[in-house]
Amino acid sequence: MISPSLNINLPSSGTASPAAKVLVPPPVAPAPVASAPPGPSATVSLSPQALAASHAASAAGAPAMGAPTPPPAPVQHDGSVYESLKHGISTAVTDVGDAIADGAHAVVDGVETAVSSVHTFAKGIVELPFATVAKACDAAGALIDEL
Repeated sequence: MISPSLNINLPSSGTASPAAKVLVPPPVAPAPVASAPPGPSATVSLSPQALAASHAASAAGAPAMGAPTPPPAPVQHDGSVYESLKHGISTAVTDVGDAIADGAHAVVDGVETAVSSVHTFAKGIVELPFATVAKACDAAGALIDEL
């Protein structure tokens, strides 16, 4: 992630506006340097909201001296980031739902196969005596027909 930074040259006299004094931290005593720098400066990192506000303020023009400054406009969020986040969450929820559904179907299929096998085995055990009796009767009937 890249954060924008801005180098501000601080005026040496006290003629800076009150807004500039609020935004800029007090300068730290510089280390002794062999040559004198052109003037004190500070590096300020601005958030996206601060950048938007500074662009809005520069586009609207500077207010008259002594006039109250209007409250900053609400920051408009980038729709593509919102849509991307919304789509990502929606996709994740759908994927989790699909995984749960697939797992449930696999369990149901396994239970169905097991129950079907048990049913077929039980059905065979129950039908075996009747099939044996039926075959015996058929054999007896064939023997009677022969006599």
